[in-house]
Amino acid sequence: MSTTFTRRIETVLPETGSREWWGLYLLGPMVLVGAALLAFPTLIYDRFVWQYLWGPVVADAAGQPVTHAGIRAARGYNPVNTLIYIGAVGYSLPGLRAYLEHLNIPFDARLAYGFAPIIVAGGAMRALEDIGLLGEYAVLFITPSIYFVVTAVTVIVLGVGAVTRDRGVLLIPTLVGTVGTIWAVGAISWALLYGTTTSVPLRLWVPAATVGIAFGVTALYYWSAEIVDVANLRHPLLLLAVFGQMWDAAQNLIGVTFLGYSPKLVVTNLVYQATGFSGSTFILKLLVTLGIVWYLADAKGELNWTWWWLMTFFIGAIGLPMGVRGSLRMMLGV
Repeated sequence: MSTTFTRRIETVLPETGSREWWGLYLLGPMVLVGAALLAFPTLIYDRFVWQYLWGPVVADAAGQPVTHAGIRAARGYNPVNTLIYIGAVGYSLPGLRAYLEHLNIPFDARLAYGFAPIIVAGGAMRALEDIGLLGEYAVLFITPSIYFVVTAVTVIVLGVGAVTRDRGVLLIPTLVGTVGTIWAVGAISWALLYGTTTSVPLRLWVPAATVGIAFGVTALYYWSAEIVDVANLRHPLLLLAVFGQMWDAAQNLIGVTFLGYSPKLVVTNLVYQATGFSGSTFILKLLVTLGIVWYLADAKGELNWTWWWLMTFFIGAIGLPMGVRGSLRMMLGV
């Protein structure tokens, strides 16, 4: 059953998946941004797009702050691009929903776990960019460009998967998982190969520790959920969400406590700077994750199944690539 909010939006917009809906969905934001740029080019581009969105991407590729029209942009996350990226993820959900429904792909745990290797591959590619191995293609694998690359690969593989399924060759989760696994293994192997050719000691204990902590917390969550006896807390998608977020939390914990790193995300870095406690970001992520999965477990029977699936999946999908990226960077001393 759809929520009241969802029903109200759907009554205003064209029918989901129709040509009119796709036209509004894809062209609407571009028209609005284009009109704003034409009306206020200096304010919108120089003071907003460049300073907070595109400038940090260029600075990341250059490895140092860059300047345009006298405006300095620094690499990394800032409050503006963080909120924009979160909003972009939310905006992508209706499109993903419509695309999967058009291909008649069921929203189930097999699909979510099939997607996971592609997300891991995205995190590994981001780490390769950090290391400096991607050369002129580096700009494609910096946030937010990498989101478009991973999304494009996923969309293409899903389309091919729909064809193979209809011909009785491969199930879609199998194809998506296979492509993602090959990509992820290739990217991680490249990082390992690079690590063996440098003078910096290869810290293999780092990914072992971060993955081990994530698995341990997820196992403890699974066991505790049985004791609490709340329906749906042990759903496979919620387990993936917990593991993804805890992998990110674990790489923050290891990096800050033992290797002198600082959290990259704005909120977690603010918490760390305010408390001075290396475990603060881990505790914050643990508490927030538990609160979210508790809500999702409780709301499973009330929310529309598709929206519940999408929200739950993206909780894990946000954490997984961060955990991979941080683990590989610290393993190589970058």
